[in-house]
Amino acid sequence: MSSLVIDLIIWILLIASVGFGLISLVGLLLFPDTRSRMYTAVRACLISIGATGLAAIIYGLNALQTAGGNQYLTLILHTLMLVVVVATGNYVVSCIILEKTHPLAEKPVPKRKKP
Repeated sequence: MSSLVIDLIIWILLIASVGFGLISLVGLLLFPDTRSRMYTAVRACLISIGATGLAAIIYGLNALQTAGGNQYLTLILHTLMLVVVVATGNYVVSCIILEKTHPLAEKPVPKRKKP
């Protein structure tokens, strides 16, 4: 059985994760250009994934300490691996998008000729 403090910490992390996931979604839908969408989505998504991963790790550590068993150690290792893979993939995609949109930001807007 987990303590009330551990349960509250896990619930707070999960609620924060959902909140930052919604911020990421709203940022993708509302912002007009690719750079601002990318900035909001990547940052909020990484915080959301980090909070979810931390909640799973805290649960696994607490269950490992109280009940024991290899399944909780496996949960912790898989969660760490998932967070690293998703964070790395998010970073790589962010760099690719930044590289693709960088030349667009430097091009001057042509002036219209007056009739």
